Amino acid sequence: MRLVQEILEHARCAGAALVVSTFPERAKRTGWPAVYASVAAHVVSGWVEMAVAACLFVVGFLGFGERFNNTAGWTYVSHQQTLTNGDFFGVGIIGYLSYLLTPFAWITVWCFGEGILRALDAALSSRMLGMALVVLPWRAAGVFQRARARRTRLGKLGPERPDEVVSGARGTGRVLTVYASREKEWSTNQAIEYKGEFFVAAEKRFVRHGDHHAFRYGFRRLEPGEVIRGVLARYAPDGAPDASAGGPPPAQGTEAKS
Repeated sequence: MRLVQEILEHARCAGAALVVSTFPERAKRTGWPAVYASVAAHVVSGWVEMAVAACLFVVGFLGFGERFNNTAGWTYVSHQQTLTNGDFFGVGIIGYLSYLLTPFAWITVWCFGEGILRALDAALSSRMLGMALVVLPWRAAGVFQRARARRTRLGKLGPERPDEVVSGARGTGRVLTVYASREKEWSTNQAIEYKGEFFVAAEKRFVRHGDHHAFRYGFRRLEPGEVIRGVLARYAPDGAPDASAGGPPPAQGTEAKS
């Protein structure tokens, strides 16, 4: 009984590894797929894809040939007492070869070549590429999901409004907080200059603020001797242009005192 359980467990892990090997490469780097992702599984997956594609190609060709035998073209050829080259090649052989013009044949040929390339690529470079028939719908679904999330977020943000700057919010650990109605092109450790002082981004959150939502950027003061990483942004919430500013253009908004 224990032996049967071990065999079933190994079979389950092998099946999961083969399924995960078809996922996009990025999706296999984190989470539960990373547990089953391995180079060996991708090599096997590539050869399995090649073998299945070859079998489906043959089955599809046999089915196409059977349907072709019932067409008027083949009936014409089969009832001729003598066949000319045009009858034999134009209606007979080319009729069967027209299977290569069907979408099913294209997909199986693609998967056949892809399986070989995936297996060789995994064996030679240790990359773990996914299967196109899975990767393309996966990416399309991701694009659709991100677009829907953006529409939902814009609805929560409401109309575009000036930034609101809060200095010295108590009990938050932030010496400067910016509430923006639109997401800013600031990096994770963005450094800004505001009223002659320098600050470094400490957090970024999407929060409820007033009647709508807003992006909340929390900043800490730049420590003496601390190196600024990246581009320094000159932040001017009062809208006053700074001709000497480098990096992103100054943001506009209003200032609120806490």
